Amino acid sequence: MRIYVHPEGYLRIVSPTQNVKPILKSKEHWILKNLEKVERGKTLASRGFPLFGRFYEVRECRKTEIFNDVICVSNLESLKRKIKRELKKKIDKIIEKRTEEIGKKPNKMFIRVQKNKWGSCSSKGNLSLNIALAALPEELLDYVVTHELAHLLELNHSKHFWKLVAKIHPDYKKKRDELKLWWVIVNNNELWKKILGG
Repeated sequence: MRIYVHPEGYLRIVSPTQNVKPILKSKEHWILKNLEKVERGKTLASRGFPLFGRFYEVRECRKTEIFNDVICVSNLESLKRKIKRELKKKIDKIIEKRTEEIGKKPNKMFIRVQKNKWGSCSSKGNLSLNIALAALPEELLDYVVTHELAHLLELNHSKHFWKLVAKIHPDYKKKRDELKLWWVIVNNNELWKKILGG
């Protein structure tokens, strides 16, 4: 059986059996904890537009610009381009730094709209990273990029893979948990939903 708490706050249950009540009862603590995370994420999502860990007030303007605590948006496409440019600069720096530590460089790197994950690494050594990574604080962005770079050496989530990640991010379990909250924030923020096509 698989239980999934959707970022909007509902449960999705996939089960080969029809009697799920005992299993749900045994998972009650986990379900409540994750529903609480969804509520916290929804509250944070309403604070403003999250960009690199900060929340900005959004205003409609003639030109797309980022000021102290305000993002002026002329249109969605110009905002996407600006976010992509800034995100690429940050990711390029992380790749340069972490490649030395991991010992392998990606073949190519793409920034795309992705509905279900922060990023992936192909068997050809290409990184595909979600534009929504731009919402994250820099330490979480660094973790996600490091995670995908580690897949250049281990295309799985084996013990060896997690040892590689832990060399750079010893607190990776905490960061993975924080990413779940940020996933809820992004998927409940009105402007991010538009950017991601939702």
